Amino acid sequence: MKHQSSIFRAKQLSKAFTSTLTSVFEKVDSRKVTATTVHHLFSPIIERHSKDSSRPGSVQDDFDSSIPAEAPTEYYIIQENRYPALRALRSDADLGDGIWRCCQCRHENVITHYKGALPFKHLVCNGCGEILCSQCHSSEILSPLPYGMIQAPRPGLDREVRYFHICTTCGLSHRAEMEGTTLDFYGVKCADCGSSSYGDWPRYHIGNNEPYRRDPDASFVKLIDARADDAARTTFRWIIANDDRPSSRLSCRNMDDTQNCSEGIARSALTRPHQ
Repeated sequence: MKHQSSIFRAKQLSKAFTSTLTSVFEKVDSRKVTATTVHHLFSPIIERHSKDSSRPGSVQDDFDSSIPAEAPTEYYIIQENRYPALRALRSDADLGDGIWRCCQCRHENVITHYKGALPFKHLVCNGCGEILCSQCHSSEILSPLPYGMIQAPRPGLDREVRYFHICTTCGLSHRAEMEGTTLDFYGVKCADCGSSSYGDWPRYHIGNNEPYRRDPDASFVKLIDARADDAARTTFRWIIANDDRPSSRLSCRNMDDTQNCSEGIARSALTRPHQ
């Protein structure tokens, strides 16, 4: 009996020990699964964004926190104006860095260069809502860039690339990126409307704002003169292309016309009263 009871007790101990180990392993496994699940739920998801993608509302956030990129106007620049006292009354915030004149409604739009990826915000006419194009005229701060020009010197230390392109859908300006000395205008997604660029957006170079800051009125007159020159050039090309001008009444192209002209001149001379 003692031997049987010892065997029975050993079986009970073995069963209890096995169940205890099993419960321990189950708890450990459940902890591992739970930890993995929690890690999967709360770990950040790494996504690969395009170079110009943005979250909703980030464009307006950039606008609200934008900082002017150009330095304040130096005193000597104001003194070079013909009327420096009057020029000093106009602040940089009022003048901006330049103007562009819409080719559709002739409205003058003041523009300011800002730091960051959106250098001029939306280049849309305040008069008619048209987007800046190659037919519009602007001061020295903007210069159209041919599509074939993709090589440019790298900017200095802590300076941004002075090239950009404009979304043809909403007019938002996007600063170009640079690899070495090569400008990159491809594969850009508009941060506002979501349109994609395949290198076909209008490109511009960011120039100097000193001539405009020195004499804004003179810059405006230059835009008027440039528009007049374009109109004269267009008219001249139209005349050359349409050379079928109406002939004059006194022109005689053949013998019959010559005879008729002579007879008409003689008749008018005979019927003219003598003085």
